[in-house]
Amino acid sequence: MSRLPVLTIYSLLYFVLLASLAGCEQPPSFKWQLQSQATATSIDFIELKKMVANIKLMSNGRLDISAHHGGVITGGPDIYTAVKEGRIQMGSGWPNWWSGQHPAWAVMNAGPFDFMNIDASMMFFLAGDGTRLANELASPDGVVWRPAWWPGMEFGLLSAHPVLGIKDLKGKKVRIGPGLPSEVLAAATGAYAIPLVPDEIKPALENGDLDAVEWTTTAGAWNLGLSNITKHAIVPAIWQPSVLADFLINKQAYDALPEDLKAILETAIKSYTLSTTLINKNQDFVALQAFKDKGTVISSWSDEDLAKWRQASDKILKEYASKDDFTKRLIEAKQAYKAKYNKYYQLFGPYD
Repeated sequence: MSRLPVLTIYSLLYFVLLASLAGCEQPPSFKWQLQSQATATSIDFIELKKMVANIKLMSNGRLDISAHHGGVITGGPDIYTAVKEGRIQMGSGWPNWWSGQHPAWAVMNAGPFDFMNIDASMMFFLAGDGTRLANELASPDGVVWRPAWWPGMEFGLLSAHPVLGIKDLKGKKVRIGPGLPSEVLAAATGAYAIPLVPDEIKPALENGDLDAVEWTTTAGAWNLGLSNITKHAIVPAIWQPSVLADFLINKQAYDALPEDLKAILETAIKSYTLSTTLINKNQDFVALQAFKDKGTVISSWSDEDLAKWRQASDKILKEYASKDDFTKRLIEAKQAYKAKYNKYYQLFGPYD
C-alpha cells in the first residue's frame, strides 16, 4: 500500500485550512463618533466614556464608539444637524436645544410645571408614549431618538449679587437653555435669556456679560466651578423641574448594524440611563452641602412669584399648542400622563 509523501499531506492540510477560512467571513466592524454637549469633567461624560468602553468590550471591538466632550467636533444645536447629515453617527444633548428643527423639541423636555417628579418623566418616556412620540418627530430627519439620563430638578439661578425674586431679574442677562424654559423666563421676569454652551458660561459671568446662570443640577453647577464666581442662588429651577438628556443616532448608521450590535447598543444605553441618573442625583446631595459650606446664600421664590411663573408658562404653552398638530398632541399626551400620575399618588404618595 503506497503512502502519500509527507509534503503532499501538509499541502493538502494547508489547502483545507485555506478553504475553511475562506468560508468563515469575519463579522463587520464599525467605528462611530459620538459628540456630547457635556463638559469633560462632568459625571455624565465620565459615565459616557464607560458606556462606549463597555460597548467595545461586549462587541469584541466590532462597535468602537469614540465619545467627545462638548465642542470637540461640534456643539450646541449643531449636534442634531451633524447627526442628521451623518457627519457624526451619534450625539447627546438636551431636547430643547433642537427646537430650531421643530418647535415640539422645545416642549419635549420638561418645561415649567411639566412633570414635577423625575420618576413621572422617566415612566412617560421609558414605559409610556414619550419615546414613540420623540421618534415620530425625529424619524423624518433620519434620526433615531433615545432618552439618555434624567438630571431631574435643576439647581436654580446662580449669581454674584443677590436675586431674591422676579423683580430683581428685570433687564438682567441670564444664561438659560433655549426653547420653552427661556421664553417663560423672559416673559415672567423681563430678563434677557442667553443660551450659552458650557465653556462660554464662566468667562461671560466673570467679565459681566451675564448676571445670573442656570446650569443643570447642583452637581453640574459645582463641577463647572460656578461656586468660585457666584455667592447667591434662588431655587428651585421651576423652568425645568424634571429635565432629561437625550441620545441622537443617525438612522442609516443604526440600520447598518447587525442585530447583535443593535442589542448591545440598546442595552448599554439603558444601563447608562439608570447609572448616570442615580449617580448624578446622589452627587447633587453632596454638591448642595458643598455650596452651603462655601457660603452660598440660597433663597426661594415667593408664592406671588410662583403665580407669575405659572401665568407666563400657561400663556406660552398655549401658543406652542397652536403652532402645529404634533406639538399639540405632545403637550396633551404629557398633561394626560401627569394627571394619571397625580391621581395615583394622591393615594400612594409620601406618608412621613
